[in-house]
Amino acid sequence: MPPGIQPGMLQSGPAPAVVDTAMAILEFPPSKPAPATISTVQDTVLFGDVFYLILDFAGQQEGQAEGFPEARLFVENDWLVPVPVEKRVLLDRLLGRKAKSAPEMSDLPDLGDQTRLVQSFRVYRTNPFRLQVGTFVSPVIQVRARVGGTEEMIGIREPRPVGWSPLAALGLLLSLLLVLWLSWLLWDRRRRGDDLSDRDLPPPAWLAAAIELRDLLHEGSLGRGDSRVFLDGLAGISRRFVAGRYRIAAQEMTGREIIEACSDLGHRSTQTGIFARMIDSVDHSRYNPEAAGAGWCRDQAVLLYDQMAAVRILPRYSEVSADLRSQGDKAWSDLKRELVSGPGRLRGSTVVSSGRET
Repeated sequence: MPPGIQPGMLQSGPAPAVVDTAMAILEFPPSKPAPATISTVQDTVLFGDVFYLILDFAGQQEGQAEGFPEARLFVENDWLVPVPVEKRVLLDRLLGRKAKSAPEMSDLPDLGDQTRLVQSFRVYRTNPFRLQVGTFVSPVIQVRARVGGTEEMIGIREPRPVGWSPLAALGLLLSLLLVLWLSWLLWDRRRRGDDLSDRDLPPPAWLAAAIELRDLLHEGSLGRGDSRVFLDGLAGISRRFVAGRYRIAAQEMTGREIIEACSDLGHRSTQTGIFARMIDSVDHSRYNPEAAGAGWCRDQAVLLYDQMAAVRILPRYSEVSADLRSQGDKAWSDLKRELVSGPGRLRGSTVVSSGRET
């Protein structure tokens, strides 16, 4: 006790905690040469920054470091991660990115006939650490935080403009032009719709319609006085022809809906209007309690034939089977012989043909 101090007057505080200093053990492959000298040039490293280990190999020439082994961790851990050697690519050169500078090694002895290899490790640790490679043990390496404490005053840094090299500006301009060009291509494709040049054209709709109309006339329902059966078949043939000729879902449409659908696709309403009015008239008559006369029914068949003749497309650019082509041509010749010169052609009809479509 010091003189004049009574026992119990001194208050002893707790001993400071021992700093946790980790040890990372590295080793070399046994089949490879070991370095003659191992050195470190840093005594402090920032958290998340790179720590450098200097390996000098004896008996080799400068420029042959690629053949020497690198130290590897004896036990994997999550706070010391090897950093592979980065090579500058063409994009880095165009954008003016600089390669990471090597550590300052002016305090190390001259190489002589040795070859020097610098190995990098990224540190994710807040407490000090040491490296052990064989018999070499590095000094204690302190780890500093990237920011100061809350009680520390930090000065405001002077704002500096972003450096733009001519190559970086040129690359940005080319990228902007490429994006604009691709955007225009997408907009133009949506505006023009799908490209139909590679699609196969369907067979002309009049081939199947001519066969069906001929069979309907030869079936004899008008001769038996069953006009509703004839009009049901005629309405179905008309709708299927309009659906195949104008590429719309006419089989589920009324006459007004057919005109609207064809107008949306750019077809003239002159021809489609005649089909639509005929279909509405046939629908009205076949559901009317009073059956239509045979002459009127035949006039509707003549009108359908005239309008198909006005808008039909010959099978020049579409693939049509030989059987369908021969039967369709024969049916069309039969209809022409029967409906064009036959009796009852458009008798008492208020709807006339508009002539051949241009």
